Amino acid sequence: MSLTSTEHGAVALRFAEALTRGEFDAAHALLSPRLAKHISPTELQVSYEKMIAYGHGPAKHTELVTTLEEWPDKEPTDLGWAYVAISGPGYGEAVTVVVNDQRLIRTVEWGRP
Repeated sequence: MSLTSTEHGAVALRFAEALTRGEFDAAHALLSPRLAKHISPTELQVSYEKMIAYGHGPAKHTELVTTLEEWPDKEPTDLGWAYVAISGPGYGEAVTVVVNDQRLIRTVEWGRP
């Protein structure tokens, strides 16, 4: 089974690809209602651009690296956890998300660990 065949992996990859294309409204549409209340499309843009600011240009590569169905902080309505690498000239970063059973992102973490 490929990572993108998991529903949470597919959502995570769509989110990261929307960010790298500058489609912040589309990325925002993938957030859960609770998270969307706290993060606007503009705030997604600011967080993304801040994360890659040390680089020299747009992302050249986005890759779903790993997914989990079980982890210590998993909540009953969580579908899965996913880590997506984002790289471009002079940088390598990532977004990590938790996708709920509504196929929406419940949490997002910026940057590689």
